[in-house]
Amino acid sequence: MMQMTPLLWVFLGVALMILEVTTPGFVLFFFGLSALSVALVTWLAPALAAPWQWLLFSVLSVVYIVLLRKWIKSLFDGRQEVSESPDEPFVGKRALVLEAIDPARPGRVELSGTGWTAESNAAIPAGAMVRVVGQKNLTLRVEPF
Repeated sequence: MMQMTPLLWVFLGVALMILEVTTPGFVLFFFGLSALSVALVTWLAPALAAPWQWLLFSVLSVVYIVLLRKWIKSLFDGRQEVSESPDEPFVGKRALVLEAIDPARPGRVELSGTGWTAESNAAIPAGAMVRVVGQKNLTLRVEPF
């Protein structure tokens, strides 16, 4: 079995982390993290035999996946809490209805030069001015002005 130096473990760890970008599942990152951990251990204990290095790499990979995957994946998930508070930046602003809005079917409004999907409890014809009263993701909640 090939004796791995700390530098080879660092190269392996970085390569695995870069490969993570090209693969789904978010697993290679933890193999890379494990390789970087083994690099540190082999730097601190250079006499560690190759079989022990590979065993440590295997054990750390499993431990990191089991303990850290869910937490780290949530950091990269991109999900945000939906806020309907009046502190939203569009609440209170005026918008122009581009497509008629019906309580059963959303329409389109223009706000600050951008088109938005809009919902309302009232029927609002195209060309009317509305006031934004809330926002949920990319949909504005409006009422007649």
